[in-house]
Amino acid sequence: MKKLFLILLSTLTTLVYSQTIRLTYETGYGIYGLDNLKRYQESLTHQVNELAVKMIAQFPDYFNHSASIGFYLDKNVIFGFNTSFLSTGGRNQISDYSGEYKLDMLLHAYQFGIESEYIYNVDSKWDMNFNIKMGIVSSTININESVTIYDLDSITNTQSVHQGGVFIEPNINLSYNIYKGIALKAGLGLNLNTATFQGSMLDWTGIRPRLGISYSL
Repeated sequence: MKKLFLILLSTLTTLVYSQTIRLTYETGYGIYGLDNLKRYQESLTHQVNELAVKMIAQFPDYFNHSASIGFYLDKNVIFGFNTSFLSTGGRNQISDYSGEYKLDMLLHAYQFGIESEYIYNVDSKWDMNFNIKMGIVSSTININESVTIYDLDSITNTQSVHQGGVFIEPNINLSYNIYKGIALKAGLGLNLNTATFQGSMLDWTGIRPRLGISYSL
């Protein structure tokens, strides 16, 4: 325990005295491993008696956003912290002249973690970065089911399900330095989530292409 405390203290001391900080914002397109959730959504279409319910949206791959703060341990090594927001959703629906049935399943997650990065300087403008992130992921799915009979009544049922997990995400990035301290980035990562091994429906595992911008203070 004492040894672990000394390691953490040494790391924090290094960060405090780091002369350069890098701020990064990235947006990407998430390819998510939500097959179990899609099958569950499809099974729900058969549970509404005598209605030919259709799947209007089935948890499509969607945009995500992330931000990080990194501390240069030397000119080629960065250690820092990151956070990400991911979202997608599904809808089952049928309607006619007499009424409407609708089931919305809105899914989102926050990721919080640490990251380390090695920077390979190709030349004065171009860098190649090898990055790995790891941390926790907190997922929430909000389910809203409603039945409306026009001119008579409507019934709504709402529930939320929460799930926690752990992720690890190796990335490779290419950076172009456009001005002093400012760089444009393009990268590709692979997010691996513990939900994959648990057979969970809220599984964000998948490929992460992204674009971003960074600023070094």
